[in-house]
Amino acid sequence: MIKDDIIEELEQIPEAKLVELYDLIHYFRLGLLSEQDSKIDKTLCLQTLAKVKRGDMTDFTEIDDVDAHIAALRNEVN
Repeated sequence: MIKDDIIEELEQIPEAKLVELYDLIHYFRLGLLSEQDSKIDKTLCLQTLAKVKRGDMTDFTEIDDVDAHIAALRNEVN
């Protein structure tokens, strides 16, 4: 099942990168809600996940201050 494959991939991501991954998944889901008729580009999604695993956040320009955003998310979770 695809969820199992996703969980296996998640287990390979360092703990320090999980907040960034959460951001990616959260905004991806919000994008799906706003564009119900859009098609998901599987290749682009996998490329984006690979970049996150490498720590390359250069394409996430909608967040002006990544460190402040991550701190705010941590406060929200706690």
